[in-house]
Amino acid sequence: MTEPSSDLRERISGLLNNAGKWSRKNFWGVVTIVVVSIGSVFVVQTFKKPGQMTVLEANVMDMSAMMPPRGAMPVGLAQAKETGIEGTITYTGSVVAFEDEDVYPRITGRIVEMPVYPGDRVRKGQLLVKLDPANSSEYEGRADAAEHAADSAMHVAGSVKADFEQKKYELEAAKEAEAAVRKSVAEAQAELDYWMPEIQRQENLLKDDVVSQEEYDSELAKYRGSKARLERAEASLRQAIKSKLAAKAAFEGAVHHVGHGFSASQEARAIEKTAKIINKYRDIIAKDSGVVVERVISPGVVVNPGMVILRVAHIDKVRIQAEISNADISKVKLGALVHIKGAEGSPETVDGRVTSIFPAADKKSRTSVVEALLENQKPTPGGRSNVREVVSATEYRFLPGQYVIMSIVTGDKTGLTVPTRAVFRRGGKPFVWLAVAPGEEKKPGKYQCPMHPDVISDQPGECPKCGMKLERVDHKEHDGSKSKEEKRTYTCTMHPEVRSDKPGKCPKCGMDLTPTELSGGKIAQLISVKTGLTNSDRTEIVEGLEVGDEVVVQGFEDLQPTMPLIGVEWTDKEGIEKLPMASEVATNRLDKGNSWQLEQMVDHLMMSISMKPTPPKSKENSIEIKLEKHGGGKVSGAQITGTSSMPSMDMKGPDLKASQTGNGYKINTDFHSGLWNIDLLIKGVSKEPVRLSIDVEVP
Repeated sequence: MTEPSSDLRERISGLLNNAGKWSRKNFWGVVTIVVVSIGSVFVVQTFKKPGQMTVLEANVMDMSAMMPPRGAMPVGLAQAKETGIEGTITYTGSVVAFEDEDVYPRITGRIVEMPVYPGDRVRKGQLLVKLDPANSSEYEGRADAAEHAADSAMHVAGSVKADFEQKKYELEAAKEAEAAVRKSVAEAQAELDYWMPEIQRQENLLKDDVVSQEEYDSELAKYRGSKARLERAEASLRQAIKSKLAAKAAFEGAVHHVGHGFSASQEARAIEKTAKIINKYRDIIAKDSGVVVERVISPGVVVNPGMVILRVAHIDKVRIQAEISNADISKVKLGALVHIKGAEGSPETVDGRVTSIFPAADKKSRTSVVEALLENQKPTPGGRSNVREVVSATEYRFLPGQYVIMSIVTGDKTGLTVPTRAVFRRGGKPFVWLAVAPGEEKKPGKYQCPMHPDVISDQPGECPKCGMKLERVDHKEHDGSKSKEEKRTYTCTMHPEVRSDKPGKCPKCGMDLTPTELSGGKIAQLISVKTGLTNSDRTEIVEGLEVGDEVVVQGFEDLQPTMPLIGVEWTDKEGIEKLPMASEVATNRLDKGNSWQLEQMVDHLMMSISMKPTPPKSKENSIEIKLEKHGGGKVSGAQITGTSSMPSMDMKGPDLKASQTGNGYKINTDFHSGLWNIDLLIKGVSKEPVRLSIDVEVP
C-alpha cells in the first residue's frame, strides 16, 4: 500500500483544522437546537389535547376514514286511512272556440266599409264588410240588360207557345183523318176480297152455261167497282199520311221554337239572378253571433275571392280538449265529470261533462282527444244586450287558445288511501316508504282463504278446498318485546377502527366515543303496493298497507332501507318547517325538546332522569334520578357516581355523586350554560355495575 502524497496529507490536515474550528465556534448552538427539539417533543406529548394531532400526523391521516355518527333522516309522515276518494286522471287541455268563422269575399272588390273591430260583438245578419266591386257599373248594366232580355224572351215565348198549340191541334186532326181513311181502306179491301173469288166462280158458271151473260156482266161490274173504291181509299190514305207527317213536322218545329224561347228566357233569368247575387255579394254579413277576434285586412285594400278579411269566434260556448294517452283513454267514459281549472294558479274550478271522445289516435303521439263542451259566459246582472264591445276578458271563463288543467273523474269509492306524493314508481311498479319501529317491519304479503285459514299461498289464486279467491294478508315481523333495550356500538370519529359496546375514551386520541347510530325511533322500509283510484291529492292502496301505517310523503329522495327516520313538520314551499330537537333524535339527551325529562331502560332498570329547575338555570341546577325494577318495584341503596365534561370545549367537568332523597337520588351539578356529557356509574343494584351516558343542555 502506497502512502498518500504530501499534497493530499496537507489537504486532509487543513479540513480537520477547519472542522475543529467550526465545532469550537458553534458548539453551544448545536446543543441549544438539540435541547429545544427534545423539549418540544416532551411538551407536545404531555399537553396535547384529546383528538389533537401533530403536523406529521395530520399530513398522513386519511380523512375519508372518519366516520360521523349515523343520524336520523328528517321526513314528512302521513298515516294511511279510510277515506272517500274520487279517482281522476289529469291532463293539460286547450280551449277551442265553439266555432271559428273566417270572413272572406266571393267577388273581387275594394273594402269601402268595415264597421267592426277586434273585441266587438256581432249579431247574426250584421254587416261586417262592404265591397265596391272593381266593375260595379258593368255589374249593374249586366243586371239591367239581363232583366230586359228576360222580359223579351218571355214575350217571344208566349207567341211561340200559341203557335205550338195550333200545330199541336193540326197534328191531332191529321192523325184522326188518317185513322178514318185507314178504316175506309180496310172496308174496301174486305169488299174486294169478297168479289175476287165470287167473280171467278161466275166465270166458271158462265162457261158451264149455268148463268147468263147478263148476270155475269152484272157481277163483273160490281167487282170492278169494289176494286176502284179500294184504289181511291188507298190514295186517300197516302194523302192523309202526308198531311200527318207535315203536321208532325210543323208541331216539332213549334216544340223547338218553344224550347228555344224557354231556354232563352231561363238563360236571361239566370243572368239576371247571377247579376243580382253578385251585386248582393258586395255586403258580407255575419252568419252567426260571435266576437271579432282578428282583423286581417284593413279598409281600402282590394281583395279577391278566398282572401280572409276578418275572423269571428263564437265563444259563448267553448270546447275544452285534451290529448289522453293510450294507457288512460279506456278509463274515460262519455258523460264523465270533468274538473276544469285555469292554469297559472287560477282559483276557479268549473265542472263539465265529457261530450266527445274522438275514436282515433294520433299516429305520432299515440293520443286520443277527449272534449268537454262548456257554457263560457259568466252571469252578468242586467245581461249584455246593449253592450257592443267586450269590456273585459273576465266576462268569459276561458279564452280560445288558453291552456287549462283537466281532471277527468274515473270513479269514486271509499277505501284505504295515502297522499299521492307518497307513491312513486320503480321499474314501472308503485312503491311507498314506510316508517316502522325497528323489529316491526312488514313481511311480504301472503294470500289466505277466508274460509280455510290453513290455506296460505305466496301467490294470488283460488282455494283448492272451496274455490274461493285467496285474500291478501299482511304480516309484521317481531323480534321480541318493544321494551327490549336497543344495543349500541360506540366508536371514535377520528379512529373508526376503535369499537366498544360501552361509552368511554378513545385509547388512541383520548376523544369521547360516540354512538355509531343516533336513532329517531323508526326506520325506513320500502314497500311494494297495488294502487287503485288516484287523484292529485290521494291514492287508493288496494294491497300492501293497513290502516294506521305511516308513510313518508316528503324527504324520501335519498332514503335507503333501515335508515333511521324522524318525523318533522314539512311545507311545500320552504321544506322542513323546523328541524327536530336533538332529544327527538338522540334518546339520551336532556333539552328543551323533552322538557329536560328522560326515561330509559338500561339492563333491568327503568331510569327516570330530569333536570331541575325546569328550565335549568346556569350554575344553579341539579339532576334527579328515579330507579325502578323492570316489571315494577323501587330500587334503594344504589350508589350513583359519574364524571362530566364539555366535549365542545374539550373541558373536564366536576366529578358527580348522588345523594338519596325520599323519591330517588339527586346530583347537584351546578353546570353553567352549554352542552354537557355525563357518564353515570350505578352500583349496588346488580352484580355488574350499570353504565349510562347522557347529554345535558343548559340554556
